[in-house]
Amino acid sequence: MGAWGGGLYASDFARDMKATIKGVLRAPLDDDALLAEIWQAHGAGTEDLEALDYWLVLADQLERRGLHRPEIAARALAIAASGEDLALLAELEADKSTIAARRRDTERLAARLREPRPAKPRSPLRKPQPLLLAPGEALTWPTDRGASINAYIPEDAPWKPDFNQDGWGFGVVTEAGHAFHALAYYAIQVLRWRRAARPSAELAAHCPRSPYCYGTITAGQLKRARVERLGRIADAQFGPAPQPAEADRCVRRAVIAEIGLSNAFGLDAWNTWVLPGPKFPIPAPSGTPLDPDQPDQRPGPYDLDAAPA
Repeated sequence: MGAWGGGLYASDFARDMKATIKGVLRAPLDDDALLAEIWQAHGAGTEDLEALDYWLVLADQLERRGLHRPEIAARALAIAASGEDLALLAELEADKSTIAARRRDTERLAARLREPRPAKPRSPLRKPQPLLLAPGEALTWPTDRGASINAYIPEDAPWKPDFNQDGWGFGVVTEAGHAFHALAYYAIQVLRWRRAARPSAELAAHCPRSPYCYGTITAGQLKRARVERLGRIADAQFGPAPQPAEADRCVRRAVIAEIGLSNAFGLDAWNTWVLPGPKFPIPAPSGTPLDPDQPDQRPGPYDLDAAPA
């Protein structure tokens, strides 16, 4: 269940669920469909304290947004009245301060649920988000020891880390579309590129590639990461298609939790201690990979004993 403490949002489970609720509420679905998505993502199969936290977090998030679901509020109130969560924390040998913090949070939540704020209509997206990338596009971006520019930090931010380009990232957009008819998502495969020169779309067929990486991205993030379009690859340069059920699960997770596609741009920088196993396990579609004897990764910022590439 990850780290836990006394507060309602002290656990990884609760924080992840909060992010999911924030994401799924943007979708143009009716309330029952939204609750079904949240249940599938976090409620189904949970046990012990997480099973109780599911109802408490859900009730808390809905009340804060003025979304009234009496049956959910009643379930959370019953947990607070019975002290089930406090008993489980005691069984887990939580200290007195942790249990006191949980009691404080559940009492405050119960008070709000008894007198909820006025109902407020949801404001989901009214039209699909624009698609910024297209399947088949080859992309490149500057890298520093395999790491890309942080797409979430503004260019003029005083805390922006130094970036000294010494190479290029290389990737192919394999999928672009909308989840829930509105939320844009993308899938890319990062290609193994070990050369100092800027790659070209024609060379994509000769590069081993990563598994499919799913995520969301904005125009501003593409600009900050300095992503460049290299042109479209031929259909034969695509790797094997992902399993449909796994792809659907990844798409839903990407849009609900707003997983950043730019996370994949720094794939090359992660060492095998952080990311075990080969990072580019899918063979080059051409059967003739570039630089076949080169190692799987260049020294990156997490290879503290290695010299920069």
